[in-house]
Amino acid sequence: MACINFEQWLSKHNQINKTQIEKVIFILNSTITVKEKKRISELSKVDSSFNALKTTINNTTDDRTIINLIHELFGVVKESEMKDLIFGLKQYFLFIESSNMGIDWTETDYYKFKKILEYFIHIMHANYKHHPEKYIDGEPRSGQGHKGQKIRESYKDYREYSLGATMEVNITPGFHLFNKTCYINWTSTGMNIRAIWDKETHAIKGVQLFNNEDNGGHFVGKMITIEQLGLNDHLPPNQMVKTLFNAYAMLFKESTSIQKEGGGSVRSKELAMKLMKNYNIILRGAPGTGKTYLAKQIAAELIGCTMEDLLTNEQFEFVQFHPSYDYTDFVEGLRPVQINGQVGFEPRNGLFKDFCMRAKHGDQEQFAQFETVWLNFIQNIREKGTVTIPRIQNGQDLIYSVNSNNHLKEETHGSQSITKENIYRTWQGKLGRPKGGSQAKMKAILKFLMEDYNLPEYGMKTNQKNYVFVIDEINRGEISKIFGELFFAIDPEYRGPNGAVATQYANLFEGQEKFYIPENVYIIGTMNDIDRSVDTFDFAMRRRFTFEEISAKSSQVMLRTTAVKNLMDQLNEVIVSPEIGLTEDYQIGASYFKSLEKIDEGMAQSDLWSDKLAPLFKDYLRGERLFESKLAILEECFFQGDSNDTDQG
Repeated sequence: MACINFEQWLSKHNQINKTQIEKVIFILNSTITVKEKKRISELSKVDSSFNALKTTINNTTDDRTIINLIHELFGVVKESEMKDLIFGLKQYFLFIESSNMGIDWTETDYYKFKKILEYFIHIMHANYKHHPEKYIDGEPRSGQGHKGQKIRESYKDYREYSLGATMEVNITPGFHLFNKTCYINWTSTGMNIRAIWDKETHAIKGVQLFNNEDNGGHFVGKMITIEQLGLNDHLPPNQMVKTLFNAYAMLFKESTSIQKEGGGSVRSKELAMKLMKNYNIILRGAPGTGKTYLAKQIAAELIGCTMEDLLTNEQFEFVQFHPSYDYTDFVEGLRPVQINGQVGFEPRNGLFKDFCMRAKHGDQEQFAQFETVWLNFIQNIREKGTVTIPRIQNGQDLIYSVNSNNHLKEETHGSQSITKENIYRTWQGKLGRPKGGSQAKMKAILKFLMEDYNLPEYGMKTNQKNYVFVIDEINRGEISKIFGELFFAIDPEYRGPNGAVATQYANLFEGQEKFYIPENVYIIGTMNDIDRSVDTFDFAMRRRFTFEEISAKSSQVMLRTTAVKNLMDQLNEVIVSPEIGLTEDYQIGASYFKSLEKIDEGMAQSDLWSDKLAPLFKDYLRGERLFESKLAILEECFFQGDSNDTDQG
């Protein structure tokens, strides 16, 4: 159930004063009995009369129809009270929906959702207006449209929601084949909001929920028109926007990709998928945003174990960098040992090298298995001159020969050659090339190898496992010095035997071959931007990592109560205000505020200020001319936020 009662919910979600709220509550309570309220709150499918009321209120703009139904259910209602009663019923249904989901949606969620819808419709229409040649029969052409980081930047402020999920806007490409239009989706799920295209007017006529996780996918509910949503009217979200959002949130809760065994947060599932593609990721952000905990969640997700079992799992390793940490700790070096009472030195592997050795066994078996098939394939092409490979989709067959580097050279179009590494990555279920070029051709070659050369499914025989290495506070060490020549080997494009390097102490290790990082090893780093700027990374080193911002706002998934969330928001808004003049990098994450929610051993708000926040802010502001006045502003905001929440509660 919801964490607050209906009166508190009504106060928070609507811009009306206390007197109006009391009036609405009074009329609602005097009209509807407790028994009837119970029937409404259960939303019983058997009770058709209350379902009819809910459906009518959510989908009808004609107040007369609603009034007639209210008279049928509750008897005669005074005309002077009818307007407040209808308003109260609409809000009560929204309250029940959010209660049943166990989530207390805020007005901010509805506002962000409306902004996402407006952006989605706008960019679709703009894309058609300026690029009509990219459309077939009024729908986006496969492979055309807007997608990626640039488009995401345009709506980044509206992506994150109370339950910790993020939304993405996808302006096709490539989905026309499956009869899909453009869509909004909860990241890491198959739950979409699809744009319904009007082929005659060349405009979007509405949107509809779509469950793409069932076999073949199917639409859910009815289409909602653009007019019903009231987009671009510069008003707060209307009832239809809120109802659509609640229904879409319910689909999210039902998503099989979210409910699958193993748990984990929505964000961890999203980032685990990103890590699989990029190999190296750094979680950066303000202090207290839970970056280290999130890194462990991602690791557990990728390994397939629980958080409790993670620390004892051989596929996981954790280290924290510091200024004294060096190459000999991380890769290899000489370590003092005692032999016959005498101190001497002997070569020892570092933590990361030992970890890679553990991961290598399965990776070597997989690569050897693929290598055998590939050599046979290349030899046969050399003997015959060329090989013809059927395309998976419609189109001309592919004809390849072999060049002097044992790469596949396309005879028909003379495009870029395809390497063994490209096909090996495709076999692993990854992009053959980092940017995805010629992926369809690589899949066709892979299909040919599996059908004609009996190459098995990847991982079928060797049970390939993922290994995750977490580096906490990665920017506190001298990165280039610690990694040394592994600077080359950690590059996502040079994982595996083809990225092997000679290490510094290789001559001291008997029979040691060149060292490489297996393709089943993934690296997660964490860093606080304010400890040391990300700009201190070598540019070449930065290119080898994908950086993911963990904002203070997104860390609120750790918190349960609205009052504590509001306190955190208020303080963070002041931190970036002109009076204080700091950036978002200095905002405070939710882990600082979690202690306020602990019932038994919870920290008092005054203790949180004196023991945690005040010392932190003093470090932030040290050396500033207005140090004392800025600290006073922050303190006043922190304690004023508490009194405001108490008054409302």
